[in-house]
Amino acid sequence: MRASYDQKPYRKIMIETFGGVIHPSPSDLTAAGRAVLAKDPDSPGSLGIAISEAVEVAAQNADTNYALGSVLNHVLLH
Repeated sequence: MRASYDQKPYRKIMIETFGGVIHPSPSDLTAAGRAVLAKDPDSPGSLGIAISEAVEVAAQNADTNYALGSVLNHVLLH
């Protein structure tokens, strides 16, 4: 979510160090994000919005998976 993205810049650096790309949520990259931004362009986001965007992206891309539980150990392994 946008608030977490802004508050934790070192997570972004770590993700980018390993070749990842990170986008704040809500974003204009998904229908869910665009709907939120249309109602509130300054939305700080929420976990629910971020999950909606992640699931939308995963459902539209055959080479993408969604792992529930970003604070659990199995996610850190990936």
